[in-house]
Amino acid sequence: MKALKRIVLTLLVLGLLGAAWLQLAGHGYIWRALQLTYLQGHRTAHIDDAPDFAQAKVANGAVQPWAVSKQPAELPPETRHYLQKHGSAAFVVVHRGEIVHESYFAPYGPTSATNSFSMAKSIVTMLAGAAEQDGLIESFDAPIGRYLPEYAKHPLGQRATLSQLSAMTSGHEWDENYYLPLNKTTELYFGRDAQATVLGQGFEGPPGERWEYSSASTQVLAIALQRALAAKSPGLTLSEYLSRRFWQPLGMSQPASWSLDRPREQGGMELAYCCLHINARDMARIGQLLLQNGQWQGKPLLPAAFVERMRTPLPQARFYGHSLWMDPDHSAPFYFLQGHQGQYVIVVPSEQLVVVRLGQFREQVRWRHPKNIEEIYLFADVGRRMVAGR
Repeated sequence: MKALKRIVLTLLVLGLLGAAWLQLAGHGYIWRALQLTYLQGHRTAHIDDAPDFAQAKVANGAVQPWAVSKQPAELPPETRHYLQKHGSAAFVVVHRGEIVHESYFAPYGPTSATNSFSMAKSIVTMLAGAAEQDGLIESFDAPIGRYLPEYAKHPLGQRATLSQLSAMTSGHEWDENYYLPLNKTTELYFGRDAQATVLGQGFEGPPGERWEYSSASTQVLAIALQRALAAKSPGLTLSEYLSRRFWQPLGMSQPASWSLDRPREQGGMELAYCCLHINARDMARIGQLLLQNGQWQGKPLLPAAFVERMRTPLPQARFYGHSLWMDPDHSAPFYFLQGHQGQYVIVVPSEQLVVVRLGQFREQVRWRHPKNIEEIYLFADVGRRMVAGR
């Protein structure tokens, strides 16, 4: 019995020492990460985690209802089964500006706002285009040191540009991983200071040389944008700018919310690389705006040339543009916003088609393309078949 007590006491002491080391080493975020994932039955972040974070409202204005087709398209049974199997929340198909199909899966419905995850990266790049259009930043190709003095004298960082952050070619040092508890991506998501986390990283390669996916790159871009906004209009936040430039003009059906790293009154900022909470119909509006080359009701919400730049394949990565994924070599070329666990807004220009899928899980199988997951082709091709002949 005494031996058992010694073992238990030793394990307890080791556990306490380990916990103290984690805290002192700057890994205290791990406790919050465990609480909000594994202790809630998840292996990673999930689409319903808005209540776990401070939120900033993205206000909408006068609602512009979607046109809904009088001849709705049927979802193939095998696709419905696939969607149900993978915990889908919504599947919406828009053709020529009309909703031709929408399915929701309990407990979700048309007003359910779920986490966009990395689809927000595309929206941050759109905000950068808007900021250039509004004269709030000098140029999308401006050196980042103009807005981030932390990198103004860095031997590599001083050569990086805002557009390279958007394109994931800046060379900023980062290791993207969604499942390891002790890593910078987990710290960025569950920590309390996104700015310190990403600006504490240096550069590991010459800007413009190679592509490497990085949530930190978008967060760094957002910090530069936030500083540029505040310099021209003190107190203006990314969420408010998103409301002014897109949510209100697009006539979104309801406000969105953007997760913050900590409450605004404590100096919090948007987790800009992810974590916009939006319903499926409003996500479809983002795709429709890109499909329409940035034009909405006769007004250029984004310059057409900027939208074209977003969806043009990079020399370093033909499957990626500026915060948009794509397959320009598919039988019907398409581009798409993509988020963790299978959040997609897929745009097929030749068909005037927008397909939205939101949900909890996805398949990771790839066989047609080394970078694009097979189910993206499933959803794009199903959408095409559903509108064929219309």
